[in-house]
Amino acid sequence: MNVVAINGSPKAEGNTYHALKLVLEEMKKEGIQGEIIHIGKKNIRGCLACGQCAKNRDEKCIQIKDDVN
Repeated sequence: MNVVAINGSPKAEGNTYHALKLVLEEMKKEGIQGEIIHIGKKNIRGCLACGQCAKNRDEKCIQIKDDVN
């Protein structure tokens, strides 16, 4: 099993990072792999529920200024 831990804090190695790191270390002891992805300073827009991603059939949001699109 693989786990993705999302760090949404603006500080890349702040308290949230260290808490996630501790959790992943405990999971690793049980044979579960994981990684931390830092998105704290990325421009991420909320869904507009416009349906364009489904209409375009490409699963991409029409919001072009979204870093995780």
